[in-house]
Order: sequence, then C-alpha cells, then structure tokens
Amino acid sequence: MLVEWTKNVAGIGLAFVLIAFTAIEVRAAAPVFKAGAALVDVSPPTFPIRTAGNLTLTIAEKSLDPLYVRAIVLDDGATAAAVAVIDSCMVDRETIDAAKAIASRETGIPPERMLISSTHTHSAPAAYSCHGNDVEPAYVEFLIPRIAQAITSAWNHRVPARVGWAKVDCPRFVYCRRWLMKPGTAENPPAAFTGQPVNLVMMNPGASNPNKIRPVGPVDPAVTVLSLQTIDGKPLGLLANYSAHYAGVGEPGVSADYFGEYCRVMARDLGVEEGQPFVAILSNGTSGDANCIDFSKSDWKSDRFTVAREVADKTLEALRSTTYHDWAPIAMAERAQTFSVRKPSERDVKLAREYMTNTVGERPTRNWEENYARETVKMADWPAEKEVKLQALRIGDFAIATSPCETYGSTGLAIKEASPFPLTMVIELANGCNGYLPPPDQFEVGEYSTWRARSSYLEKGAEPMIRATLDELLDEVAQQHPAIEAKK
Repeated sequence: MLVEWTKNVAGIGLAFVLIAFTAIEVRAAAPVFKAGAALVDVSPPTFPIRTAGNLTLTIAEKSLDPLYVRAIVLDDGATAAAVAVIDSCMVDRETIDAAKAIASRETGIPPERMLISSTHTHSAPAAYSCHGNDVEPAYVEFLIPRIAQAITSAWNHRVPARVGWAKVDCPRFVYCRRWLMKPGTAENPPAAFTGQPVNLVMMNPGASNPNKIRPVGPVDPAVTVLSLQTIDGKPLGLLANYSAHYAGVGEPGVSADYFGEYCRVMARDLGVEEGQPFVAILSNGTSGDANCIDFSKSDWKSDRFTVAREVADKTLEALRSTTYHDWAPIAMAERAQTFSVRKPSERDVKLAREYMTNTVGERPTRNWEENYARETVKMADWPAEKEVKLQALRIGDFAIATSPCETYGSTGLAIKEASPFPLTMVIELANGCNGYLPPPDQFEVGEYSTWRARSSYLEKGAEPMIRATLDELLDEVAQQHPAIEAKK
C-alpha cells in the first residue's frame, strides 16, 4: 500500500514538473514583435546635377532641403520584412535590386521581403533616364549603398515594439488632373511620336482654360498610416501613404517636396527628433492621375508646406484612433510578371529620326512634339518585353500592395476594395519604375500618361492583369495567418 501511494505521489510530482517546464517553455518561446527605423542622407554631394520629373532639361545648382532614404524593419520573431522609401522621382529595378542584394547580405532578410519605393518628388537627381533628363550615373552609384545602409541600420536598431494602423480621408489636396476637353482642344502631338491618335483628355488644363469640361477619374483621398511605438508607448516610426503626385518647389533646386516636409513636421508634432529612434516616412499612393491642384478654382493655392501640414494634421487624427498590438504576424509574397512593350513601328522611328535631325539636332528638346520624337528614337532599341515585380506585405490585419508604375486612383481604389484585409495601403513606384499604368479604356481618350515613351510603355492590357495578380498576392498573405477582422 505504501509503495503504491509513493508511486502515485511520484507520478503526480512528475506531472507537475512537466507542466511547469512546459509553461516555462511556452513563455520562453512566446514571439516578440520588434521594429527598427533609420534614415540616411542621399542629398547629392556635387552640383550642378540633372533633376528628374520635367519634360525638358532641368539643372539644379543647390539643395533646398535634404533628401533621405527612410526605412523601417518589422520582425515578428519568425519573419522579418523591410520597407524603404527614397526621396527620388523614380528609381529603376536594377538599382533597387543592387541595393537589396547588399542589404540582404548585411541583415539576412531575403530580397523578396524588401519593399523599396520612390516618393516621386520632381526635384531629385535623375536616377532613371526619361524625357529631357537622362540618368546621372555617378549619383546612382552614390545612391545604391545608401539605400542598403538605411535598411541595415533599421535592422540593427530593432527593439521590442507595438504596431497599429489607421486611416483618415484628406481630400483637400488630391484631385484628378486629367480633364475631358471640348473637341479639338486637348494637347495632341503627332501620333507617330506618341502612338496615340486620339486625345480627348488633357493633363493639367489650367484653372482659366475655357475648354475644360470635367475631371475623368476618381481619386483616393486616404491617408493610411502604419504606426510603431516602443513597448512603453514612445514614437518609434510611422509609414504613411497619400496619393498626391507632388506639390512642386517653385524654384530650381534639389528638394524632397512635401514628402520630406511632412516627415519633419511629424517629428516636430510628436515631440521627437527626426532620426533614430524615430523616423517618419511618407510614401506615394496611387497618384498617376492625381495632384494637389483643384483646377475648378481660379484662386487655388498649394505648395509643399501647406500639403505637408494638412497631411500631417490628418495623420495625427488617425493616430488618435489607432489601436496598438504587442504582436502581429508578418507575411510577404512576391511575383514577377512579364508584359509586352508598346514599341514604335519602323515607320514611326524613321519619321522621328528625320524630325530630330532636321528640327532639334543636338540641342535639348523644348516642347511636347520634340520630346516625344526623341522618346520614339530612344525606344527603338528597347526590348519587346519588360518584367515587373509585384508584392503584398501583411502586418496583422493591415496590408500593403505594391505597384512599380505610376498608378491611377481608380486602380488603387479597386485593389483596396478587393483586398481581404480591413485596411490596405497601395504604394506605387515600388521595386522599380515601369511607367504609367492607364486602365485599358483610358487609351480610348488619350492624354499624356497614355503616350508611348520611357514613362509609359506597358501593353494596353497591363492594368487589369497587375490588379489581378495583386489580388492573388493579398489573398496569399491573408491565408498564411487566417484570422482577419471583417471589413468595417
């Protein structure tokens, strides 16, 4: 009897010990969400320098404000992902892939879990050849290691963190810039140079233009925010997103435009210094057909300071309603997709070469016609196909979809509507720059963003195919951690 009782007690004791050790093991294995943020100055070290974004040659002699690469790294204990945003008009796939390779070697984060985009400021050094401003090769070589450095620094500064997300509408500075015009009044360069025989729509018609009728597309007014805090509630970083093309700086010079000003304002409003540990980031949403000008008002005023202040105010409003989570799962999916290029015909190239020889010669182009003749010649040697890279990133019940193109507001809204996540951000000019992405029906009405060039070249059916792929990628990352709140 005593022996039996001793065996029972020993068995019970062993069970308690096993339970205790199991509990300790569970606690030890509980994942910790970590995040880090960093910024690296990428202002050009020498002047003069060509800046991107304008139709004609533009030279900057000075900096108006600094350019940065801003990065955050998110780590759920099993999966890590990096997001970096460059103060640049656009950066091509080869440059971004080179930076990812360096950052991956330094951090161990696979390149396919890195998202790198450009803000689309029109006042940064040319990192891609387009229209009147060819690439500055020395600046690209300067840029590559600094993109990697921002990601590596964010990785090295990870700390336990909380994460939350929210959105609020900010309609004051986002308007469709494409307007239907009275017949025969839209800009209409020779079809041999643009590949677009019909132009019923015009970009930026001007407030006083009597021929404008109405804007032709919807815009996305949302300010979407991913916010990071330390575990004791101090600001650590934020990634925001807004769909206004750019604001402009009003004088020749290098500037991060409203994107950079927003980041400085956010740091000041939150009572922290810009830089480690806190970094604010503003990415470009789907602004391919939107800017911050209301052409229905003759007295409209906007600049990089007023746009930044308004978006920052709306961000602060969003942060007041943000719920923070001590842990959130991370998942990321990536897919490459190949599209035909809208190349000029041999006849178009012949006409363009003759025009350039007889009219332009060696001088810079001055207008639409000259510029698109030059683009036609430049595209003669382009490949017949181009590959684009698409991604979806999931942090808890928040998602990010990427487009490497200048993407219309209607496309962004459709991606968000189809997403299984209650809140989705769409970042354009991500992981490369593959030109404008007009929906197929917009080629029937024309306008600058449909004209064949190094700024608009994917096949006419590319937009719905890219949308469908992003829908699939969002579904894929949703299924990796199935518990998702219902859309409100």
